[in-house]
Amino acid sequence: MPESALSDVINLIYAAATGDGAAWDDVAPRLCTLFGAQRVSLVLLEAPDRIRQVLGGGDDEYADAYAEYYHRIDPYRRLAEQHFRDPGMPRINVIVGDEIVPYSALTKSDYYADYARPAGFRYLLGGLPGAESFAPIGFSRDATSGPFSDADKRRLLTLLPHLQRALQLEKRLAIADRTHLGSGALDALAIAVVLVDRTMRILYANAAACRLMEGSQCGLAMLGSGPCPGVGDVRLLARHPDDQSTLVKLVADATAGGSGGAFRLRTTRDEPARNAQLAVLVSPALTHLFSRQIDGYGVAPGAAMLVVRQLNRGWLPPPSLMSELYGLTKAEAEVALRFSGGATAEDVARHRQVSLDTGRTQVKTILRKTNAASLRDLERIIAISSAILPAAS
Repeated sequence: MPESALSDVINLIYAAATGDGAAWDDVAPRLCTLFGAQRVSLVLLEAPDRIRQVLGGGDDEYADAYAEYYHRIDPYRRLAEQHFRDPGMPRINVIVGDEIVPYSALTKSDYYADYARPAGFRYLLGGLPGAESFAPIGFSRDATSGPFSDADKRRLLTLLPHLQRALQLEKRLAIADRTHLGSGALDALAIAVVLVDRTMRILYANAAACRLMEGSQCGLAMLGSGPCPGVGDVRLLARHPDDQSTLVKLVADATAGGSGGAFRLRTTRDEPARNAQLAVLVSPALTHLFSRQIDGYGVAPGAAMLVVRQLNRGWLPPPSLMSELYGLTKAEAEVALRFSGGATAEDVARHRQVSLDTGRTQVKTILRKTNAASLRDLERIIAISSAILPAAS
């Protein structure tokens, strides 16, 4: 298997995570080809009773059956979680199925009799990309394809850090429509985004990043001269020397084909690390974020992207934006924002000093107008909306 095939899949993963001319449905068949598998699955647990099939979903009857029921009794998933959460294990690691559930034990389970055997699953290769929530990726082969090899395990170990970074980017850059998320669209984000080259020269900084770095109480600074902020011979610098060292290492990794990383950045040189209030995610830069034309999709060679978020900021959209986006009245918008953070209908009714029946009526109206399936789904919608700056602020 040529190394270029692995690089192409890594590019495709980043493209799917940001809507750069690709979707997760495009990634699944390429991954199956790369690993000689019949099926790949990546499942995110969005709520106790709801999962999201990032890979392996669609109209497939087995994917639907897994999402509806079999993920609950999947012995691989349950025991793999124990394995991956073992503090003695690396955060990113790979296992084959028999290391988790011996085949002799698997064949005695309802999962095997009712699901795995009819679906033709015999050999499993799995890994955890070190994501913020437990999100294992699994590949399966039938009996005729044979077991996964050590080369397959090494290939997956190379892939996992990039998958982790892509999932983090998808979450950090969560806006309603990512189909054309170019450099212009980044200025509409409330979250700071900076593109740099391997020498820390700033290639682009969105409006939120420029605002963040204008004051002296920011752990990042733009130094140098140029025609306007963030453009020209301007370098990005972390004010704390230890943070600068970390930043340079992660940027060097991301610009050299690695996946980068994340760390907390201190506001000033004297601030203790435990009080750091900026979260920085460093990843390979993506081609469609540049104004100049770069052939293909995915990763832009020699460039890194920093997504910076203030940890001590609530990041709730103003009620006026919720009204504008979803047609909520001012009162309904204020009620909707109360649910961010896990509040219940009873909590909101008590705070607003209205009856529970009145509160529940408002909740039904809000869910209908926002097309939310539940209060927790409403939280997700609010989080997405918070990434968009209001037209007038």
